[in-house]
Amino acid sequence: MPLNQVRIHSFRCLSKVDLPVNSKRTYIFGPNGAGKTSLLETIYLLGRGRSFRTRQSRRLIQHGQESFAVYGALDLDGVTHHLGVGRSAGGLELRLDGKPAPGISALARLLPVHVIEPSMHSLIEGGPKNRRQFLDWGVFHVKQDYLSVCRRYRRILGQRNMALKTHSGEASWNESLLKAGLEVDQARSHYVSQLANALVGLGEALLGRPLEIAYRRGWRKGQAFEEALEASSDKDSAIGATQVGPHRADLMVSLGTRGVREEVSRGQQKLIAAGLVLAQIRVFASNRDDGGILLVDDPAAELDKSSLGALISVLDELPAQQILTSLEESILPPASGCSVFHVEQGKVLSMVQ
Repeated sequence: MPLNQVRIHSFRCLSKVDLPVNSKRTYIFGPNGAGKTSLLETIYLLGRGRSFRTRQSRRLIQHGQESFAVYGALDLDGVTHHLGVGRSAGGLELRLDGKPAPGISALARLLPVHVIEPSMHSLIEGGPKNRRQFLDWGVFHVKQDYLSVCRRYRRILGQRNMALKTHSGEASWNESLLKAGLEVDQARSHYVSQLANALVGLGEALLGRPLEIAYRRGWRKGQAFEEALEASSDKDSAIGATQVGPHRADLMVSLGTRGVREEVSRGQQKLIAAGLVLAQIRVFASNRDDGGILLVDDPAAELDKSSLGALISVLDELPAQQILTSLEESILPPASGCSVFHVEQGKVLSMVQ
């Protein structure tokens, strides 16, 4: 793919940064609060249109400034593309190759970006919505029309729910809801099969036990969606919302024979979530020329030395461009041939490697 350059203006504590990115792995070291995570945020922003730390983009503007801007250059199939994301009083602005981008999906397809960061245990510990979003983002990158399918389902679902609330003929939406819902479900089911295959060996490498997943469709197992929707009709009417369908789906995760939401430690949850992200990269790589770019923020947080070593060993074999941060080199010794930078009070310095 790879991303080769990032330019940053007035983003959090980063006033002006021009960061060359190694095609394989880049290390960024520095004390807490220096700007390491902010650097990763800017790259995540280029591929996702938002930060992984906050949904409110105005909070990313440097104190005392009126806007921020982030630019990235990446090579794809011999062509250099220029991506840009900025925020001012007028809102968020997206740019692609010097022109306004039609939407974040245009940037996302060019720059699939994944992140492993200290709060990612919420993918395991949090509610089904987090895991549905994880699945949908993965399917988006392997099925070209999935975004439009999802949007159609959500639109029809909203219309049916409004009809339920106003008692104005929700049954008229059933046929179109069933059709769109089954398309979403089939795409997710196929993707989960790919993801499950990609997980093979990762649980053992990271945690010493097999890591497995299962897809819950959003209605009772063994029942057709049409039957489930009909059986839920009275409940839907009473509550005023559709109670079955892909919008109620979940990804169930197990480590060996144990569930992972309440029966494992926070550090283990982080490794399990990391395993899912790494499996997703493997799926990407099997459908594309590479797995995209992986941002790893302070991997030593909540991981002991052995677990950190296991994670880095897996990263060494991963088909993705990588950017890693840590407090100091003694915690995360840089591999040879990689780029190393030090961040201090928002300033980025290149270190000889």
